[in-house]
Amino acid sequence: MQIYRDLFKFAAKAGSLEGYLYERERLEPLRDWVSNIEKMYAKLPDNVKKDIGDELGIILKRCLNYGEKVLEKEIKTRLNNLLLKL
Repeated sequence: MQIYRDLFKFAAKAGSLEGYLYERERLEPLRDWVSNIEKMYAKLPDNVKKDIGDELGIILKRCLNYGEKVLEKEIKTRLNNLLLKL
């Protein structure tokens, strides 16, 4: 089913972002990466968003925590906005 493929891609990207930010001292721009996560999340059906909300919230909070010192304000704001949608 397409929905499971989309869900897997979304989870992989969100999890990769978490891993990428873990214990980072500096990083390259992440605008495209975050844009992809935002777009993919928006396309998920509401029932899937509801089912993954708790787990996604944990990942987004970790991303913000790990990236506290290195994330640009724009990226922090976008990740926080996605967190508020949960």
